[in-house]
Amino acid sequence: MNETILQFRKELQNLGYCKTVINSYPKHIARFLEYTRKDCSEVQTKDILDYYSYLKTIISKRTKKPLSGHYLHSILLAVKLYFDYLQRAEIQKINPYQLKIKAPRSEERKVFSYEEIKKLYAKSSSLQTIILHLCYACGLRRTEAVSILLKDIDLENGLLYIRKGKGRKRRVIPFTKQVQKDLKDFIFLSGSKESLLGISAAKLYYEFTKLLKKTGLENKRFTLHCLRHSIATHLLEQGMELEKVRDFLGHEYLGTTQIYTRVNDGA
Repeated sequence: MNETILQFRKELQNLGYCKTVINSYPKHIARFLEYTRKDCSEVQTKDILDYYSYLKTIISKRTKKPLSGHYLHSILLAVKLYFDYLQRAEIQKINPYQLKIKAPRSEERKVFSYEEIKKLYAKSSSLQTIILHLCYACGLRRTEAVSILLKDIDLENGLLYIRKGKGRKRRVIPFTKQVQKDLKDFIFLSGSKESLLGISAAKLYYEFTKLLKKTGLENKRFTLHCLRHSIATHLLEQGMELEKVRDFLGHEYLGTTQIYTRVNDGA
C-alpha cells in the first residue's frame, strides 16, 4: 500500500470514521490504482469513469449477481474522499473526481412501514427491543449503537448523548417514556456495568436478521440501516422540520437529509 493511501487511512481515523470505513476505503483505493496502473498524480476523470464501467461488469462471487448499488456507491465515495484529501493536503493540485455519477442506492433507502415496525417490536426479545429503540427510535448508526455507554444515557431526563458520531459529530437525542422504561429494565436485568449492549456490531446485525425472520420480513431485503431511514421518513411525515431531522440524525449537510424527502415522495 503506497504512502498516500496510508496517509488517507490516518485521515479517516482522525475524522472519526467507523472501523469498517477505515479498513475498507484504503483497500478500494489500492484496487482502483492497481486497475489504472497509474500514480495518483496521473489519474484523470476518464480513469474513474472507466473504472466505474468496469465495476458494473463484475459478478460477485458471493451473491452470483452484479455488485450492489450500495457497494458501488461506497467505492466511488472512497475514490472521491481520497482525491479530496490529496487536494486538501496539497499533495496534488488538481482533483480528477469531477463526476456527477450517482450509483443506485435504492436498496439502502428501503423504509419500514408503521405496521412493519409494530411487527418488529411485537416479536422482539429484550435485547432486540433495545436495538430497535437505538436504531429506529433514536436513529443511531450501528457503530453508534454498540458504542453507547451507561454514562451516555440520562434516564431521568430521557436523553441519549452521542459523544463521537460520524465525523466526530456530537449530538443529544431525546427519547420517549417507553424507551426510558425499557432501557431501565434492560440495564437492571442485564447487569450492565459500562457498555449498554456489550456486543459487537456483527452480533447486533445478527440479532436484527433473527428478528426479520421471526416477523417474516427476511425476504424484503431490509438492512439494519433501513431502521434509520425509516425513522427519518416517519418524522418528516409527522411534520418535523427538515433541519431538526438533520440534527436528530447527526448529518453535517442538509442535502444529505433531503434524501428522505424524495423517499417520502416515492422517488
